[in-house]
Amino acid sequence: MSTEDAILTISVAAKLIGLHPRTLMLYEKAGLVAPYRTGSKRRLFSIKDIETLQFIKYLTRQKGVNLQGAKIIIEAVTLAEKEGIKVKKLLFPSYKPAKLI
Repeated sequence: MSTEDAILTISVAAKLIGLHPRTLMLYEKAGLVAPYRTGSKRRLFSIKDIETLQFIKYLTRQKGVNLQGAKIIIEAVTLAEKEGIKVKKLLFPSYKPAKLI
């Protein structure tokens, strides 16, 4: 199983991260995360989505970043990591994702 496989419902994902399911819906609406949608439109989250949601929670709760700022940071981190640059670790050394699963 890959970290990209969508396997978790919104209620399970929210419980793992410690957020309300509606918060995850708001993050989706803001373009921060794009969960897989089943044929019946149910959201399914992957482990990679969970990692992104944990980082969003860290940025918003501990660093005071708003959702638009979090989106820009996530996009920049994603681009840098594709080039082999570990920018997340350099800019946010206090960020330690929890092992949830």
